[in-house]
Amino acid sequence: MKTLLFVDDEPRVLQALQRQLYDMRHEWRVHFVSECAKALDFMAATPVDVIITDMTMPFMDGAQLLTEVMQRHPNTVRLVLSGHADRESILRLVGPAHQYLSKPCNPLELRGAIGRALALRDLLGNEKLKQVATGTRSLPTLPALHVQLTRELSKEEPSMERIGEIITKDVGLTTKILQVVNSAFFGLPQTITRPADAVLYLGLATMRALVLSAHIFSQFDEKKVKGFSIRALEEHSWLTATLARRIADAEHCDPKIDDQCFLAGLLHEVGRLILANGMPEQYALVLEKARQRAEPLWEVERAELGASQAEVGGYLLGLWALPNPVVEGVALHHRPADCAGRGFSPVIAVHVANAFAHDQAGDHPYWPGDEIDFATLAQLGLAGRLEAWKEKCLAGATEHGAPLTV
Repeated sequence: MKTLLFVDDEPRVLQALQRQLYDMRHEWRVHFVSECAKALDFMAATPVDVIITDMTMPFMDGAQLLTEVMQRHPNTVRLVLSGHADRESILRLVGPAHQYLSKPCNPLELRGAIGRALALRDLLGNEKLKQVATGTRSLPTLPALHVQLTRELSKEEPSMERIGEIITKDVGLTTKILQVVNSAFFGLPQTITRPADAVLYLGLATMRALVLSAHIFSQFDEKKVKGFSIRALEEHSWLTATLARRIADAEHCDPKIDDQCFLAGLLHEVGRLILANGMPEQYALVLEKARQRAEPLWEVERAELGASQAEVGGYLLGLWALPNPVVEGVALHHRPADCAGRGFSPVIAVHVANAFAHDQAGDHPYWPGDEIDFATLAQLGLAGRLEAWKEKCLAGATEHGAPLTV
């Protein structure tokens, strides 16, 4: 049975939460405390799966509490449920909080957020991987792009279009910006999946605070992980995203689905950043074994770590409340047969685009190319679409180098 801990200094709020969650008592052990210090004492004695805290409280606020929880109990999922917030407060929560929920919160929305967080924990069976992913505050960003972005933001009249272009080319920047803009604090009527739209909505002041805050975006020393290249990963991710969108275009999808396919393609390797940053020595050994065996890296990851980078990436993006089709597109792009949905989806688009992109790269220096799951495509009635997808992708792929051969 999962254990939840609510922290709020208002007794009436805790009483209301207790009533709302009463019928979940057979599935969740729910505890309530009124002070942050009591919460830390409780967690020192009792493992907690999810902590849900208010933001403004005496002596220690929610951001400080979750920072302590992240350091002491990295496996715990960290949520904020608060009715008081300003943009400065939200920026303080970007690192320690996985999600922000607005108070008052619809009971079904609250249960849904908690339920999804708990379900995601089951995606990873390895406790070490859970700790690495759950403890991730931010993702490594390509230094050159970070410099470009900082330079653009420092101009008297920065170009919002240029800022959006730079962010879209970086996996770490994209995930963090989308996590912030889609938090319940902003109360958007629909989820934003395009980084350029997120930039326009957040505005220059918030963008400067996000990008120029040293603790938000980590820099990564590639020397820690032999055989790992952020630049190669970024280039492959960008090509996969472009091809995934072209495949969605070939299916005449709604623009919303197009954007989800592109975003899932852009983020489908995010798990590699998490593993390389969180467990560099062990991941270097995995990379070396994949090269020696000439086997797909994701299969070696599952054999050696208990899960592939796809599941690790999907786990974190789910915690950060990115749209479910995007999370599935990342987590299942190697295993489309495991997708519950039928027909075309971001999972299929990224699965095929990823294979096309690896084929485009030829002798990839870091991992062998992936194969297309023809059996699953046939079951979904999509096997006959491969030629059309290849033709649609071909023009874009040849701009990046050698033509595709499938």
